[in-house]
Amino acid sequence: MLIFIAEVFYDAVRGLLRKPNTIEKIAELAWVTVGLFFLSRFVAGRVDHVTFAFALRWLWLPLSLVFLVLRYGEGFKRWRFRRFFECSRFICYDGKPPQFLYSIPQGYYLECVRFLSTLPMREWEKMLPNLEEFYKKRIFKISQPGKINFKDVYFITRDLPKLIRWDDSYTPDGRCFAVGEGYVGQVIWDAAEMPHGLVAGSTGSGKTGLLRCIIHQAIQKQFHISVLDFKGGGDFVLLEDVKNSTVISEPEAARDELIYLLAEVRDRMAAFKAAGVSNVDEYNALGREQFEPWLLVVDEAAEVLDVKAKGDDKEAYTEIDQTLRTLARLSRAAGVHLLMGVIRPDHNVLDGQIKNNLLWRVCGYFPDSPASRIVLDNDKATTLPPKVKGRFIVGDEVTQAYYLDTGRRSDRRAERKAGRAAADGG
Repeated sequence: MLIFIAEVFYDAVRGLLRKPNTIEKIAELAWVTVGLFFLSRFVAGRVDHVTFAFALRWLWLPLSLVFLVLRYGEGFKRWRFRRFFECSRFICYDGKPPQFLYSIPQGYYLECVRFLSTLPMREWEKMLPNLEEFYKKRIFKISQPGKINFKDVYFITRDLPKLIRWDDSYTPDGRCFAVGEGYVGQVIWDAAEMPHGLVAGSTGSGKTGLLRCIIHQAIQKQFHISVLDFKGGGDFVLLEDVKNSTVISEPEAARDELIYLLAEVRDRMAAFKAAGVSNVDEYNALGREQFEPWLLVVDEAAEVLDVKAKGDDKEAYTEIDQTLRTLARLSRAAGVHLLMGVIRPDHNVLDGQIKNNLLWRVCGYFPDSPASRIVLDNDKATTLPPKVKGRFIVGDEVTQAYYLDTGRRSDRRAERKAGRAAADGG
């Protein structure tokens, strides 16, 4: 019996001291202990019976130990999981249920629970809904680490915040852009690896806000920036008075800008060939004339790529469409990055030719599956919360995009609304 008690407390102390968040866990235990101490003294002072008063005065000590065991004790978790697997008849090939080994926090939002099990991954995937119901936490993913008999189940311990304000310290180095935070940490667009991107989302999803945040970082990195915004350009006032940037709202001007940019790409490629290098990074490393990176943003690409009914401007839009497709194919190595925003994707706008060149994908909430499948090739966008602005699927990861306050009244109103929603959710 003494050995069992010692093992229980050993497991609890080991769970308390296991990194990360060790300081936070010790602080939590300290606050609970202090609270129980003063509460027991307060209650004992109001009891006349000497024996009861003495017992109540020291009740804080066993209650603190019980909290330690229940909160951090892995022996208790091991017993609970064994009972769950036995009742669910989730038995390994050796006739034993999976064995709980330990749990460890993974960053701020996740907890990894490792099991020893000979059952294959397909059997575990069938069990995940029941495991979520038992553990009272949603499952982020399940993986199989190096040893084949280990199964790691990642539970979500905290939901992503509904508002994350942008801070310039988030800006990564190189041709990388910080997009937001996911359950496993900061989400980055590495434009050197995936040079062109697609941002899709219904009205009010926060798509334009995400584009503004990326443009803000491009300004800090001294990119050349061209924005095609046929809604008037009012969403990109942050580019006012910014050197080497332009916001275009007319089709003729957009056509001329794209033709100039295509000529710039071809000049760069010719310089690469003459220098015996293959991309802009290798060329700039030679110490010659530096080619600065270029960001081309097309907000609401349907206005540009759908040329079926453009009236008198159809010829200009057709030339814009063709030039954009050529840029998407040729500009990868030249340091020119294309970022398209779409409210309602369809096959007329995102056909296979241009979609295959937009490898970095971001998708906000859509109520139906077809739009999600066009962007992500799956239905994940339909599972996003429709009322949370700035919540996206980036690649395969759920992400809360950073919010950049541009100082405009509409942005301040949106920030206050998001703040109230976050407070209500908390």
